[in-house]
Amino acid sequence: MKTSSGPGSHEHAELQKAQGYLATNLVMPGMGSLAAGKKVGAVQLVLCLGGFALTLGFGARMIFWALAHWSEYYGPSPETDPFKPLMDLFQQARWPVLGMIVFGVSWLWSLRTSRSLIAEIKRKNAAVPGSPR
Repeated sequence: MKTSSGPGSHEHAELQKAQGYLATNLVMPGMGSLAAGKKVGAVQLVLCLGGFALTLGFGARMIFWALAHWSEYYGPSPETDPFKPLMDLFQQARWPVLGMIVFGVSWLWSLRTSRSLIAEIKRKNAAVPGSPR
């Protein structure tokens, strides 16, 4: 008679842990990798936090810039050069976008690490005779 509601086998428990690392990496890139014992998780975490800081800091600056210059572009006398607002917006948006890209790289990298952990567990389970697949 089974006395607990935990996983039925050690292999299944390892797979659940790997899936937990994946879920953790989806929420906070690098933390799941660190929990799994992968040193690369520290780099992923630094990229995640750096990208977040870039986006937050420069994004707030961009919002304040947009509010301060709103009347220039949407006031009664619009600028004669139609590309000036776009160039100004690009100048303000490039750093927040860079932060989003850095965060995205860390997220994809941690996702790749998690998927490799799951694949490794499944390979290990397949090599053991009589293990559930």
